[in-house]
Amino acid sequence: MAAHKPVEWVQAVITRFDDQLPIKAGHQNTHTKVSTEHNKECLINISKYKFSLVISGLTGILKNVNNMRIFGDVQEKNLYLSQLVILDTLEKCLAGQSKDCLRLDETMLVKQLLPEICHFIHTYREGHPHAAELRASASGVLFSLSCNNFNAVFSRISTRLQELTVCSEDTVDVHDIELMQYINVDCAKLKRLLQETVMKFKALKKPAQLAVINSLEKAFWNWVENYPDEFTMLYRRPQTDMAEAAEKLFDLVDSFAESAKRKAAVWPLQIILLILCPEITQTITRDTVEESKANKKLFLDSLRKALAGQGGSKQLTESAAIACVKLCKASTYINWEDHSVIFLLVQSIVMDLKTLLFNPAKPFWRGTGSQNADVDLMMDCFVSCFRINPHNNQHFKVCLAASSPSIFHFVLVNSLHRIITNSHLDWWPKIDAVYSYSGELRFMFSDTLNRVIQGLNTHAPLRGTPSLTFKEKMTTSLKFKEKGAELDTRSYKCLLLALVKLIHADPKLMLHNPVKQAPEIQSSAAELITGLVQLVPLANSAQLSQEAMEALLVLHQPETIELWNPDGPIETFWDISSQVLFLICRKLIGHQIVNGTEVLKWLREILICRNKFLLKNKDCATQGSCIPFCRQAQTKLEVCLYMFLWSPDAEAVLVAMSCFRHLCEEADIRSAADEVPVQNILPNYVTFSELASVSNMMGTGQTGWRSIDEILTYFSRRNSGRSTLQKRVMALLRRIEHPTPGNIEAWEDTHAKWDQTTKHILNFPKNKGDDGQQEWINMTGFLCALGGVCLQQRSTPGPATYSPPMGPVNERKPSMISVGSCETPNSAAAASCSALSSSAAAAACSETPLGRFLDRLLALLVCGHDRVGLHVRTNVKDLLGLELSPALYPMLFNKLRNNIGKFFDTQGPVPINDTNTQFVEQTIAIMKNLLDSHTEGSSEHLGQASIETMMLNLVRYVRILGNMVHAIQIKTKLCQLVEVMMERRDDLSFCQEMKFRNKMVEYLTDWVMGTSNQAADDDIKCLTRDLDQASMEAVVSLLAGLPLQPEEGDGVELMEAKSQLFLKYFTLFMNLLNDCSEVEDDGQPVGGRKRGMSRRLASLRHCTVLAMSNLLNANVDSGLMHSIGLGYHKDLQTRATFMEVLTKILQQGTEFDTLAETVLADRFERLVELVTMMGDQGELPIAMALANVVPGSQWDELARVLVTLFDSRHLLYQLLWNMFSKEVELADSMQTLFRGNSLASKIMTFCFKVYGAAYLQKLLEPLLRGVITTAEHISFEVDPTRLEQGENLEENQRNLLQITERFFQAIIGSSNEFPPQLRSVCHCLYQATCHSLLNKATVKEKKENKKAVVSQRFPQNSIGAVGSAMFLRFINPAIVSPYEAGILDKKPLPRIERGLKLMSKILQSIANHVLFTKEEHMRPFNDFVKSNFDDARRFFLDIASDSPPSDSINHSLSFISDGNVLALHRLLWNNQERIGQYLSSNRDHKAVGRRPFDKMATLLAYLGPPEHKPVADTHWSSLNLTSSKFEEFMTRHQVHEKEEFKALKTLNIFYQAGTSKTGNPVFYYVARRFKTGQINGDLLIYHVLLTLKPYYAKPYEIVVDLTHVGPSNRFKTDFLSKWFVVFPGFAYENVAAVYVYNCNTWVREYTKYHERLLTGLKGSKRLQFIDSPGKLAEHIEPDQQKLPAATLALEEDLKVFHNALKLAHKDTKVSIKVGSSAVQVTSAERTRVLGQPVFLNDVYYASEIEEICLVDESQFTLTMANQGTPLTFMHQECDAIVQSIIHIRTRWELSQPDSIPQHTKIRPKDVPGTLLNIALLNLGSSDPSLRSAAYNLLCALTCTFNLKIEGQLLETSGLCIPANNTLFIVSISKTLAANEPHLTLEFLEECISGFSKSSIELKHLCLEYMTPWLLNLVRFCKHNDDAKRQRVTAILDKLITMTINEKQMYPSIQAKIWGSLGQITDLLDVVLDSFIKTSATGGLGSIKAEVMADTAVALASGNVKLVSSKDK
Repeated sequence: MAAHKPVEWVQAVITRFDDQLPIKAGHQNTHTKVSTEHNKECLINISKYKFSLVISGLTGILKNVNNMRIFGDVQEKNLYLSQLVILDTLEKCLAGQSKDCLRLDETMLVKQLLPEICHFIHTYREGHPHAAELRASASGVLFSLSCNNFNAVFSRISTRLQELTVCSEDTVDVHDIELMQYINVDCAKLKRLLQETVMKFKALKKPAQLAVINSLEKAFWNWVENYPDEFTMLYRRPQTDMAEAAEKLFDLVDSFAESAKRKAAVWPLQIILLILCPEITQTITRDTVEESKANKKLFLDSLRKALAGQGGSKQLTESAAIACVKLCKASTYINWEDHSVIFLLVQSIVMDLKTLLFNPAKPFWRGTGSQNADVDLMMDCFVSCFRINPHNNQHFKVCLAASSPSIFHFVLVNSLHRIITNSHLDWWPKIDAVYSYSGELRFMFSDTLNRVIQGLNTHAPLRGTPSLTFKEKMTTSLKFKEKGAELDTRSYKCLLLALVKLIHADPKLMLHNPVKQAPEIQSSAAELITGLVQLVPLANSAQLSQEAMEALLVLHQPETIELWNPDGPIETFWDISSQVLFLICRKLIGHQIVNGTEVLKWLREILICRNKFLLKNKDCATQGSCIPFCRQAQTKLEVCLYMFLWSPDAEAVLVAMSCFRHLCEEADIRSAADEVPVQNILPNYVTFSELASVSNMMGTGQTGWRSIDEILTYFSRRNSGRSTLQKRVMALLRRIEHPTPGNIEAWEDTHAKWDQTTKHILNFPKNKGDDGQQEWINMTGFLCALGGVCLQQRSTPGPATYSPPMGPVNERKPSMISVGSCETPNSAAAASCSALSSSAAAAACSETPLGRFLDRLLALLVCGHDRVGLHVRTNVKDLLGLELSPALYPMLFNKLRNNIGKFFDTQGPVPINDTNTQFVEQTIAIMKNLLDSHTEGSSEHLGQASIETMMLNLVRYVRILGNMVHAIQIKTKLCQLVEVMMERRDDLSFCQEMKFRNKMVEYLTDWVMGTSNQAADDDIKCLTRDLDQASMEAVVSLLAGLPLQPEEGDGVELMEAKSQLFLKYFTLFMNLLNDCSEVEDDGQPVGGRKRGMSRRLASLRHCTVLAMSNLLNANVDSGLMHSIGLGYHKDLQTRATFMEVLTKILQQGTEFDTLAETVLADRFERLVELVTMMGDQGELPIAMALANVVPGSQWDELARVLVTLFDSRHLLYQLLWNMFSKEVELADSMQTLFRGNSLASKIMTFCFKVYGAAYLQKLLEPLLRGVITTAEHISFEVDPTRLEQGENLEENQRNLLQITERFFQAIIGSSNEFPPQLRSVCHCLYQATCHSLLNKATVKEKKENKKAVVSQRFPQNSIGAVGSAMFLRFINPAIVSPYEAGILDKKPLPRIERGLKLMSKILQSIANHVLFTKEEHMRPFNDFVKSNFDDARRFFLDIASDSPPSDSINHSLSFISDGNVLALHRLLWNNQERIGQYLSSNRDHKAVGRRPFDKMATLLAYLGPPEHKPVADTHWSSLNLTSSKFEEFMTRHQVHEKEEFKALKTLNIFYQAGTSKTGNPVFYYVARRFKTGQINGDLLIYHVLLTLKPYYAKPYEIVVDLTHVGPSNRFKTDFLSKWFVVFPGFAYENVAAVYVYNCNTWVREYTKYHERLLTGLKGSKRLQFIDSPGKLAEHIEPDQQKLPAATLALEEDLKVFHNALKLAHKDTKVSIKVGSSAVQVTSAERTRVLGQPVFLNDVYYASEIEEICLVDESQFTLTMANQGTPLTFMHQECDAIVQSIIHIRTRWELSQPDSIPQHTKIRPKDVPGTLLNIALLNLGSSDPSLRSAAYNLLCALTCTFNLKIEGQLLETSGLCIPANNTLFIVSISKTLAANEPHLTLEFLEECISGFSKSSIELKHLCLEYMTPWLLNLVRFCKHNDDAKRQRVTAILDKLITMTINEKQMYPSIQAKIWGSLGQITDLLDVVLDSFIKTSATGGLGSIKAEVMADTAVALASGNVKLVSSKDK
């Protein structure tokens, strides 16, 4: 556009400029400022080419803006800012104007622009706050304008002069004359102005004359300052025309100055006019002058007199002073070398002038209005004097003196500033002339600073009158001292500002320190710099603050830093610069700085300067950087930058991010200097670099401000810009790995601020878009993202899931959540916030700020605040789900689990309310986001806390929400969460995964409604379909590889229970598929909604097929034989679906091996493999986990199991290595090794016992026999206190030494006999003690560092551990107790025992390598002990230094007994959850991973629970228990061997499990499992007797579970009485308590009926009725309770309806509880049973409910299958109750299978043949979809089993298989029969089996494709394999049976089957044998015989000759 339509394009840019002006755009933020700046630059550049267009456009804008009407302060400020922007742009455009502009422009400029500019210059109103700035800006425009357009301005001035000659005195407007002051004047222009004035001066009115006089003087200074060279040249080459005009004007003015007042007004101009006439000045200095010049000489004389105070009037003296200062000032522009006479003039007046102006006793003052002018005058004088003679410093000292007036100080400082900044003439002296005064100036600075700071502290912040300039304030305060301290402070502030500017202008002036010592130099520099730092945060002095920052920046330039202390620049730098950083960052962190972003930008520049300096001194950059303050500053800087990252101002965030680069640069320099890794200095270096690079992603420069502006614009232009930036920031914060003081403090400070802000937002809510709320969101995200690092810093040893118990409620402090919520002003918010506060307060880690923060966030998830609630909830949910640091996941999971767990803590129904539902919904959203996001590092932390409990509770809560729209939506979201959870399964940890997933499948399948949902509303139908889809998708993911794990059933064998469960789900899915097809087939007109529904159904169908495939795939063993019949189902659609399922499982690679008979043994084998599995580093993950979690009471068993299993696998060494290493690691010293009862000790003992028995027998038996047979008088007692009479101590000592020597020598001489396994044990122990510290080192390091480590861990020699343990655990126990060890057949005598004991002590001392010290009587043996140390050591080294190769060891335990495997199964099953927790909290992901545990969990799920094993009680066998006659009778008849008794045991009617709180064993009797008439009562009594026998001699307790008990479970009267007599008397007495659980109405009637028999129990204190598991927990700990799962399941997920009335002959109050599978009716009032008040609980399972009928609104009836009369109930919510009951009844019906005939048992090798028949048979179907499904199954079969079919089959989803495909099917069958004959028997068996279930058409097809296979039968008869021959005979028998039964098919069978068989010569014998046998069984003339005769004919037709020969 710019090229084709330049005018329009320029116009567009001007319009944009106009639109973005503050007056139009409103509030100014950084983004709009940047935009305005860009527009301005753009216009300035365009003006170089389209000057007139731009200028006219800008002029128009200026006009419009000036004419705008404004209201209010804000608009006034915006107007002022807009005018400034326009004027500034105009000035720059005009300054760049090219010389060759069209003349036309000039007219336009004059006409349009000049009047507008003049408007600003002339309308200077005293009251207008911004007039001075506008005037200055406008004068700048005029100056630029006059450069190229002087004539236009001049003509305006000239015209006005002309007008003023004729106007009246009253209407004098001198504004245009004043333009002279502002225009650009060179020599020629000044001449024109003078000439014009000369012409018109006389005619002007007096006001106009005064205006001209004033303006001309200023024009002169404009010329001198802008063109000093022209002025200098004037004195070298005087210009006559200039002098002439000046002289004329002098005379005119002189004549005008008649009075003293006028003289005072004109003297300043006159002196200038004289200066313009160098020659005249020369003349008048002579004594005599010509007349025309006399007035000039007179003027000079008057001037001198007046200056000296002789002029007569104060006015003239002041004017003379002004004129003389002008003279001095002008003289400085003339080169000294020109020796002008003017210098003589100056010298003559300068002393008087200084005396007048710089007199401390009488300061110069001209009155109230002239303060600024006075100061300017003194400054001009000071500067001029310095330039004239820099070494004449009298006035300098006067101004410096502390006693001088403040104004002198002010003048001094400002003058010095001018000297530094304005020194462009070569002959002007430089500032270094006054460097010697630096000390005094520094003192002045610190003194002034202190006064200002004190003043600010004592007064409220000052808002100085805007119209006053600083100089005015300064001087005002001087004159009005009475106004007190406030003005004082103001004047000091002005002085301070000037001083700061002076430092900025030349820092060396203040730093100069020629003679002082280094420490003083450093401290003075530090004082100066820290003083400046104090000014940076001043809120009420923006200018002072800004200047201080500029000054500090200059001070931080590398060359200036070196001046801080030239003797030690680097040490000083670290000290002082650290103070600067520390002080500034502290203020920034405390939000004590208003313009924080600007200060941060400045701080960035400081950091850049620091790095430049360090780089310059890179070799010694770190000298002195170790001081603590340096580290503190580093920390504060980090904190500051971190905390700016959550600022709502995007610019601040970006600046902070860019600062991180400079931290990295500094770390680079320091690390290079110290030669250490950069991470040592900056641990999070990498992340900081990334933060910096994000901030610079669009910038071009490395550190330029512009790059930030560009990024800022980028972020601000997008609506979501700020949040995008915050997301980037949080992503990087999550990557920060290392906790440092900086990030910890930043987190804590932010948390404190966040806490206050949260309260503030809830108490004083503002608009949603408010910056405060944005800041709160940013802070929340920041805390979430950075929290992980704080957790690392605080992490204490122990698993992440540990939750310390809380104290009593009254002792706890209220959590922050409850505090916050209580302060919420509106009650709804308070209620909802505090609803969760109690749960949050009780959360585990609330003590830490992190814990409190998460608690508070969780409470805010349900913030119910009217105005901000939704906003808060949404943001917290999103931030927790998307931005939380993965390290905090475990803590979050635990808190969520605890909070949701609270809903289920109480007894009774779950509290359903809006707050809880909201919390659940939010949790689902958070968890889904969290699992979906794949945040970096999430995999590592997700598995550290289990989410099973939380997920189950979420589902349990959502289940009972009902079917309203919202509830359906929540359920759908929850299903999606489950699916995501399964996607992340590998990253999560499950403690009981299979159980959990089974439960989830049970719950979620319950939501699949299918057509059972009768919703009328289409929308709800759609939602329900969505829920079906989501549920099924979740179920698909859950079922993948999931072995079904039924709850412990009532009297059902495990495989049977699995099959039932399989059928339940399979049927449910089949029903769902039928629904899909039915709805699809409705054939309704297809609208948009219908099309959508149809797509939904297709997707749902696909999911369901997948679910069925996954179900069957993982449960082939329990599922295939139950479902295979579906291949012949009467419904073709069902068949097709089943084909799809079969195809899928073949594609998924299902293992059919699980169908084998040996599957159980295989699984146990795999379990053993898993436990003995070894990792890459030699670790044993499962075995060690088991060792860590099994309780101590089971260690003996575990030791036995582990040693046995590992030895059988030749891995004993690895087990011992792991166990011993851990033991050594935990030992305090060598002495405590293996002394305790640890698992390692038990393993060692077991090894010694098993492998060492034979060795000990051989070694010790002869020695012991020798000792036993010693003479009676020989004694070994060496303790003098125990000597018997006549015994000799020394002799006894010799005796003892003798046998000890003998034993010791025998032992150390037996090393060759030492068993290899025990060598392995000793070697392992030796190595473990050596390597205890190297368990984390690499294998290589282990080899290299072996010796070093021993000395590190245990300074003693580690071989001692071997000897010590061997004697302690192996040899000495056998010596001390030879009888118990089985070495001797009788106990030795006491004296011998004593000798053996004493000997063992000596041997142990030798082994331990220690001497006797405590036992005095043993000390004599120390010499012997000591002398044998080396021999013992050699022996130990011999047996421990080498491990024999594994193969050479004779593995006596290579056969694993069933007992050990079953024990392993039980140990793993019972500790499964603890193993999971152990592995998730301790595992190193990379080392072991999850796989072993997952495999174990899957295997255990397949194996199911172990048999109930009673708690071992080892004492019962030794008791003399009297057995009853009943028991003797049963034992004699060997009842326990009978199958019936074994079957009874598996029913688990009576079992022992756990102990009560009093420590008694507990038994359970489950009444409903006993079936009267089916189970022999005597066998039950015998079973109970045998189970009780080990325990009944001591107290024990019984739980009687009466749940759902009824007439079919009763004990008949005679049988009931038997229970009271068969047990020994004490067995009854020892019953400590009987707990009767779930007593019901029938039990009450039964006890009444048998009241006489049960009298003894009536009122018994030992009898207790229990109505809930909670009550049972009062007696038995929950983890010790073992009630049946079916009983406990009744308590789950209940909908409870209280206050119902059960109508009968006596109405009773009841509660109706509807669960997932049963209805419970519980009495509300207690009823007496056996004399005790009891709540009765009747249970009715869904399967028993025949009918439910709603009578009216408040009454309904229930009809039960086994009860005659219906039950009638009354309740207000009858409809809800009925709906709930109908739902569970419907669910039950949906899961009831149709009568699918159970297939015969399928073995792995049967699978291909079976499936092949299904595929071939259904290929011939009339249904196209079934044909397609069968074809795909055939394809999958050929792939899976590698069947050879010539010609490829192509699997497809859309291929149409023609109906007339018999030839195709037969040809495939022929090919397979030829290529895969091994399938023949299974295939034919399946063909015959499927034949009877098929239609006529398919039967014909079946005969066609069977025929080719008959030929193969002959292969199985040729061998001498009777088994196969028998199978062939069985097939022939089945074919004969088929021939007899299938009357319709009779001819075809005869032709196809028997005709074909007749042709097989080798088979005829077998066939005829079968015929004869069949005929014989039928008898002569029977139908069988007739059929056989016909068949023989058919057979013969195939081979007449052969058959006839056989008949003979």
